[in-house]
Amino acid sequence: MDENPYAPPQVELLQPEAPRPLPEWSAGQLRLLGWLSLVGFLGNLVLLLGVVSIGWFGIELPVAYTDWSGLSLVLLGSYVSLRFKVFAEARFAAIGLTWPTWVVVVTSVLLQVMLMTVGDQLGSLGWEMALYGSGLVLCGAGCIWLGVRLVKVPDTYSSFRVVAGAILVTGVMLVSLLLAAFSSLPALVSVVATALVFFRGARELEGGC
Repeated sequence: MDENPYAPPQVELLQPEAPRPLPEWSAGQLRLLGWLSLVGFLGNLVLLLGVVSIGWFGIELPVAYTDWSGLSLVLLGSYVSLRFKVFAEARFAAIGLTWPTWVVVVTSVLLQVMLMTVGDQLGSLGWEMALYGSGLVLCGAGCIWLGVRLVKVPDTYSSFRVVAGAILVTGVMLVSLLLAAFSSLPALVSVVATALVFFRGARELEGGC
């Protein structure tokens, strides 16, 4: 016999895990969600630059524009977040995402509504500021909760792990209140990474890598 009994086996010991079947999803749906995520990113980037331009150039966007575009972007982000939850559950068998996702979605919408209704009173001490601050802390706690649950999901994409980390950082900054004004930066990172997750899922369904 020519076989060496001491030689390592000539077979692959660990087979890569095949993607879970996604009968309720199509590549087109995932690609659309990816583009919606990028639309949300661009819209929020414009609003963020509008806020920065006030301090740097004294240029202020119309209040009606910032209010309604802000609400539209929050609603769009909420929809994408809920679809991301469903995709994570279907593709990676993620668990425990429902409650933290809804906490983030509901508090985000309520915070935007507060900005539209009592935004002028948030610059001075009062019940409005206290309520808004409490909402930021609650939203941040939801982000931390969600981020931890996402981090624990095994065998995910690298972009999925970026989403988890960015959401976790966003939550920490919101809870601190002192860093809440800068929480938009990791939040924007999570939005772009979410788009990449959807695009990767679409490629998988089409038979790509």
